[in-house]
Amino acid sequence: MNILFFGKLGDRIGREVSIEPPPAGFTVREVRELLASLYPDLAEDLTSPSLKACVEDAIVADEFRVGAGGTVEFFPPLSGG
Repeated sequence: MNILFFGKLGDRIGREVSIEPPPAGFTVREVRELLASLYPDLAEDLTSPSLKACVEDAIVADEFRVGAGGTVEFFPPLSGG
């Protein structure tokens, strides 16, 4: 499973990481929790509800299950004028 980061998380973690999920895949919440354990200094940001998860160009809820070959993209909150 590939995980892409944008914004501050991309700067701190890197643009992309890969993890080996179980055969049934992971929920987005499980991905967040795993990442928080791997990057404890960023745990608050990784588990924040304002950090949006996207799968196949759609924003998904934390209960969404991502298969082993899937990609999750995390986008920070955006602001503009």
